[in-house]
Amino acid sequence: MAETEPGELRPGPKRTRWVAVTVVALTTIVVLALSIEAAARLLYTESSTSTLECLILTDPTTGVRAKPNSVCLQKGFETRLTKYAFNSCGHRAGVECGEPKAADTRRIVLVGSSFAYGMWVEQDHSFAALLPAELGRRTGLKIELYNEAMQWGTPHSVDLRFGEVLAAKPDIVLWALTPFDLDNVDLVIPWVPHQDADATAHAAGGAAPPSPGLVRRIAAALTKKSPVQFVEDAWSKLIAALDETRTVFWLQHLLFKSQSQYVKSFLMRGESADFLRTRNDPQLERSLAHFEAYLADVQARAASVGAKVVVVMLPQRAQAAMISRNQWPAGFDPYRIGEETRAVVLRQHATYVDALHGFRAFPHAERAYLPVDGHINDEGHAIAARVLADALAPEVAAPVAAPH
Repeated sequence: MAETEPGELRPGPKRTRWVAVTVVALTTIVVLALSIEAAARLLYTESSTSTLECLILTDPTTGVRAKPNSVCLQKGFETRLTKYAFNSCGHRAGVECGEPKAADTRRIVLVGSSFAYGMWVEQDHSFAALLPAELGRRTGLKIELYNEAMQWGTPHSVDLRFGEVLAAKPDIVLWALTPFDLDNVDLVIPWVPHQDADATAHAAGGAAPPSPGLVRRIAAALTKKSPVQFVEDAWSKLIAALDETRTVFWLQHLLFKSQSQYVKSFLMRGESADFLRTRNDPQLERSLAHFEAYLADVQARAASVGAKVVVVMLPQRAQAAMISRNQWPAGFDPYRIGEETRAVVLRQHATYVDALHGFRAFPHAERAYLPVDGHINDEGHAIAARVLADALAPEVAAPVAAPH
C-alpha cells in the first residue's frame, strides 16, 4: 500500500461523502432554480407580436406615430392579449378621423402618452372611451372624445403634431400628463426595448457597423480593462441577466402587490423618485421650463381657433398609493408635481384641473395599476374616467369660446 505524504488529504469515505453531498446540493439548487424559472415562464408569457410593428419610431419631425389603418396585437407578462387598431389618420380613437361635429356636441381631443393612449387595455375599456358618458351624466350635454394620444406621446411630440389636433375641430384639448411625460419632456425618437444604439442608428438611416466575433470582443475587453474591472463588469452583466429572468419578475410581481413594500421600494430608486421629493430638483425645473415652452405654442394655436387647452396630471403607481392611503414619509409629497405643473399652466393662460386629489376616494388605488409594468389596468381606467369627469365637468359645461 502506498504511503501518504505528510499534509496530504487521505482519500476515504468521509471525503467522498463530502464531495457527493456538495454535488447533490448544487444539482438540487440548479434543478430547483430551473424549475422555478420554467414555472414562471408558464405563468408570465408575452406575445411575439408588438405594437412596435404598427408604429413609426424614427421620424424626428413628428415623434412616434402609428401607421394608418394598421392593427397590432400585444400581450405583456401581466396582461391579456390586447388589440391596437388605428384609423386612417393613425389614431387609436375607435372612430374614423374627419367626422363632422354635430352642433349640439362638445368635442374633446385627448393628447398625451401611454396612459391616455390606453396601453395594455382594449380601446373601449380606456378612460378615453368611458369619459364621454361620465361627463354627459354630470353636465347633461352631448360629449364626444377623439383620442390622439400615442405611445411616447411626450410634450415635444404633442407640439410637433398639434396641427392634427386642430384638424379634429376640438372645443377642448385635454392634455393628460404623467410624471413620465415631464421626465421625458423633449423625447422624440425613443429608445426601444431589444434595440441597441447601432440598431437605432440603422433604423434612422445610418449603417450599423459589423459585429466582431466573440473571441475578438473578449480580447478587446481584456486589453482595455484590468482583470479586476473585467470581473466586475462580468458580475454586473450576470446580475443584469438575472434581472431579466421570469423568476425575478415573479418575485417583483408578488412583492409589489404590497402597498407599503412597493412604496418603500419605489422611493429608494433615486432619480426615478425625485418628482415625489419636496426638495428643489433642478432636473424637474428644467423639464417644467421645457414643457412651458411647448405649452405656450399649443395654447396660442388652440386659442386662435377658440379651443380651450385643459391640462391634467395623472399619478404614477407609487404616487397613487401614497395619495390613497393619505400617508407618506417626510421629505416626499405626491401632490408637489401637480402644483408645480399648475403654476406653469396658469402662467400660459391655459386651464389646469386637479385629478390627483380625486384618487383619495379609492382605497389601495395602486391595485388599479399593473404591479411591475406600472400602467393603469381596466379598473384604473374606470377610476380615471370618474375622477376626470368630476374635475372636468365645470370646464366642459362652460360656454365655448370664440376664436381670437
